[in-house]
Amino acid sequence: MATISNFEVGRKGEDLVLKYYQSLGYTLISQNFEYRLGNVQGRLGEIDLILKKDNKLFLVEVKNRFNNQFGSPQEQITKQKLKHLYKAWQFFLAKPQNSIYRNLLVQFDIASVYNSQTIEIIPNAYQFDGF
Repeated sequence: MATISNFEVGRKGEDLVLKYYQSLGYTLISQNFEYRLGNVQGRLGEIDLILKKDNKLFLVEVKNRFNNQFGSPQEQITKQKLKHLYKAWQFFLAKPQNSIYRNLLVQFDIASVYNSQTIEIIPNAYQFDGF
């Protein structure tokens, strides 16, 4: 029996969440948007999904779970993770081609995928205040 990598599980979960949002009329703007700086090795932050509906953008962090043994998905997002998400968001907005999104409202959602099939959305899970 072939094992599936964490990357593949993550991608599968993101694709499932993306299809769910799209079924509700959301449009994908970017998937796996990475924040990197020139000489720094590795990414400094990543936004799993950036979606648009009406005049609002949705930043979605996708967490794949089998249970809540190690805490809820919301509890797994540390203040440090939020800082990285915020910096990635600012980096996204700084790109000239993304200037059209600068004046839109933004909502940060957490999407949990359980056992690669059940989705639970925590809408407006965090505010980017105080960064």
